[in-house]
Amino acid sequence: MVTAVAYGACLNGHPSVAKEYKDSTAVVVATVLAERLVPSSDNDFYDGTIYQIRVDRRFRGDLGEKAEIFSENSSGRFPMKVGSRYLLFIYTANSRMQVDYCGNSGLLVNRTKEVRELERLANAKR
Repeated sequence: MVTAVAYGACLNGHPSVAKEYKDSTAVVVATVLAERLVPSSDNDFYDGTIYQIRVDRRFRGDLGEKAEIFSENSSGRFPMKVGSRYLLFIYTANSRMQVDYCGNSGLLVNRTKEVRELERLANAKR
């Protein structure tokens, strides 16, 4: 039996926290509340998953209390689990909010170093 694992190609490398913070529409800690599968449309989007999130903490941007994040079914997919908390660096592409697979986003419990850096960046802006 052969098992294959596919990972997304990071053509632009892995950005620093400071660079991704600067380039993001929003940076938040959020809890995933729900997910729904969506089909592709008009050749502009792959099929994928829309995650409904509750914003627990804001570092940058104003998403309101809840938002939707799209994750396309491609090598750049950023899968999330309902009920889990994530640090999310969010950008907008094709009028949909998304998260970069190659960025600093991830499960909150695995992102303590990034959160400390964001706190430092946020305090420096004040």
